[in-house]
Amino acid sequence: MKCNFSWPKPADSAIAIAGAVSLWVLTALIALALLGVTIVRGRRWSWSIVAIPVLVACAIMVTAVGRPHFDKYRTQFEDVAQQLLQEPRDPDSDGYRRDQRIGRFDISYANVSSQGHVYFHDARDGLDFMDNPGWVYAPNGVSEKIARQLRLESIDGGWYRFPNIVVGDY
Repeated sequence: MKCNFSWPKPADSAIAIAGAVSLWVLTALIALALLGVTIVRGRRWSWSIVAIPVLVACAIMVTAVGRPHFDKYRTQFEDVAQQLLQEPRDPDSDGYRRDQRIGRFDISYANVSSQGHVYFHDARDGLDFMDNPGWVYAPNGVSEKIARQLRLESIDGGWYRFPNIVVGDY
């Protein structure tokens, strides 16, 4: 028996991340204010003041280390890509699979292009523009024109990474 859970939509994830970042900033400001008051008033140093910045630093490190990496979930991406390539085109569908969860990745949408390439768009691209917001599965490779136009970076084994692109670009 297969169980399907409803995963949060990408917008929900963005709100949660924005809330967490705001909480970190607020905590850091409070810690700095407490440290400033202690120094200005010449009060005795308390190690409890150090606890807040240490906790904030630990939370940031856990978040940075805990981010998903594509290589770890490549086989799951490949399974979904093969599934999409083998599915017949549904005339009632717009050709997009929206709001998917692959491993620890939230995929805003995945689609098959007219060239038979499968595009996966990472839902995290809204908050972290330096991240790699998408991947292309093209087992037979891509043309030089598409690679240049989309600024694709070859990962290996028919996979490519792309920066944020607009759907009409491909």
